[in-house]
Order: sequence, then C-alpha cells, then structure tokens
Amino acid sequence: MKSNGRQRKKKPRVKGDCLIPDRAPVEALRQSVLGASPLEEKEIIEYFEGQSQRDKAKVQHLELVKTETVWGRTHKVWDVHATDGRWWVITEPTNLYAQALFPSLDYTLSFHIGIMAQVMAREARQASVKNAELFTSAWRRWEQAAEAIDLAKEAEDFQAVGMKCRECLLAFAREAQKSITVPDKTQASKRADFIHWMELLADQVAGGSHLKEIRKHLKDGATGTWQLANWLTHTSNANRPNAEMVVAATKNLLEANVMAFVSFESKNPGRCPKCSSYQLESFFVPELERDPPYMLVCMACHWEEPAKT
Repeated sequence: MKSNGRQRKKKPRVKGDCLIPDRAPVEALRQSVLGASPLEEKEIIEYFEGQSQRDKAKVQHLELVKTETVWGRTHKVWDVHATDGRWWVITEPTNLYAQALFPSLDYTLSFHIGIMAQVMAREARQASVKNAELFTSAWRRWEQAAEAIDLAKEAEDFQAVGMKCRECLLAFAREAQKSITVPDKTQASKRADFIHWMELLADQVAGGSHLKEIRKHLKDGATGTWQLANWLTHTSNANRPNAEMVVAATKNLLEANVMAFVSFESKNPGRCPKCSSYQLESFFVPELERDPPYMLVCMACHWEEPAKT
C-alpha cells in the first residue's frame, strides 16, 4: 500500500531488547570479505559452476569460513551463495553440499571426511600432483598402469604393468625434451634414451650448488625407476606386490620431477618478497598471455604477481 506516493518502509524486527537487522544484500557481503585469494576463489567458482551446468547456477558470493587439517590433509570449507541457494564447498577432495540438507558446518565436514576415506583408494589410482596437466600424456599412461593392477591375475598381467610404466616414463621424457636446452658440445640423446634425458632435465631444473641433493635425487630416482620397470617387464615371476611397487615408484618420480619443473619454470623464489613467508605457491594459468604462464601467490599475505621471466 502506498501513502502520499511513498512506499511504507519495512519495520525492523525486535526481539526483547534486541534489534534484529535485516539480512545484508549479497553485494554488501562481497565488499566485506577481507584477505581473500582471487585464484583460490576462482578455482571454487569454476568447480561449483562446472558441477551446476544442468541448472546453470551462478555464484553470487563466497567466503572461506573454516580450515582444518585431518590426517595430513588440509580441508577448506567455503560458504557459497548461488542463484539456486547456499552451499558448502569443501576441498581435498572437493565436493559440494546443499546447506538446506546439511545446515551444520561441523557435521558436514565430518561427513565429507568420511567420504574422503572411501575415495582415497580410488585416488591412489589417479594423478594427484598439482599442475599434472603439464604432462598429460605421461600421467594418462600412469593411470592406465595403476588401473591394470586391479585387473591383473597372472604373472604376464603384472609384466604388462611394467611395460605400461616404461611407456609412461618414455612419454614423460618426450614431453620434457621440449623444455630442455642441450648444453654446447653435448650430443643430444636419442629420444628413447630415458636416463640421459632425465639427467639433462635434472641439471636444468635443479641447477646450482644449493640444489645439489635435489639434482642427485632426481637422477638416482630416474635410473632406479627405469631399471625397476624394465625388471618387472621381463621377470617371469612377477606378482602383485612387485607391480604395486613399480607403479608407486613411477608416480613418485613423476611427482618429484613435475614439482622441480614447475618451481624452475615459474621462477619461484621460495619466499614471499612482501612478508618473507615460505607459503609461496605457483599456479599454472594457461590464459596468461606470457611464456611461461605462471602466477605466484603467497598464501599467507595474499601477495600475488605474475612470475618474472
């Protein structure tokens, strides 16, 4: 009803001696969030909207409300306001829950951790390292080797797992060759000379006296893993524990090399230039119009800057 051409204002709610303010609009909530990490928010928004493609729900507001570490995994709980309601989005592994069905944050986190325990076995067969998309061919072959163990029954089946691990290592070497600068007066190796190419990669991504032990670890790991995969391929007494060990060694080698490669490519200084924190992470952002396409972000003070070339 209008009076004198003006809308009647809604009276605020009163409970006892307390004045209960109306709910703040989403736009005001967005302006009140301090210290948010844009890249972390971007990942959560992309995940939520990717999961909501059928309903085409869009994120209006989100904020990090809780961080808790359980069994060595850090879980972050996000309160997401979307066009279809409010949701909890919990990470490691990431999943979403409607707050209409899960109103309690602590209960939802406990429920999520229970589900996480169930999917850990499946995760063990999947590439888990951050920025694994840099070497997709190698990781795809590793996942095929890991999945083959579940179907293997006889010695020749486990030998085939060794062959898949060999193919995975060669695929990684082929992809890494694109980024290796062969030193002057050094003869380039044959494409299938895995150990020599991995030595060249280690010299490049872990150069300098301060990375001597890292460089040695990468080289020794490459030699040992390659020999182990070859042994499994040719041993007539191959069994399940043998295959599990080779698959695990292959994954560890890939993860170590990917981490060293990302640190080298992103020119990560190791410490934040603003607050000196060691919580400095490199994000692979393909849409950056630069080579290499990395963004450095401090998870302590939220300083960020494109990596210097």
